[in-house]
Amino acid sequence: MRGRREQIASSTAATSRAVAGRGRVRDTWTARYDEDLDAACEQARDQGDVTPLVQTVKRWWFEADAWRDPQAQREFLARIDSYRDEGPPPADQRMSRDEIRTQFGV
Repeated sequence: MRGRREQIASSTAATSRAVAGRGRVRDTWTARYDEDLDAACEQARDQGDVTPLVQTVKRWWFEADAWRDPQAQREFLARIDSYRDEGPPPADQRMSRDEIRTQFGV
């Protein structure tokens, strides 16, 4: 079973690198990503669990998305700040779980 997990970790790392490389993102970003991804893959292999790999990819995915659209990231952070300072919006202004599933497919 451990061999299968190693295959998954290796193929996920390769896929993630390919996606990151397509964006032609700065070399320093790619180098940092490679280092984090290598460490997460090794940790996943050692533990026999892909959780460290999944957590690393998720963290970098959100960071890359923020770099892709800096204005949207600023708007998101401003909205989060207002939630922290003023509390969440009233229930009638929030999206329902069904609306989230419909819009984002999750």
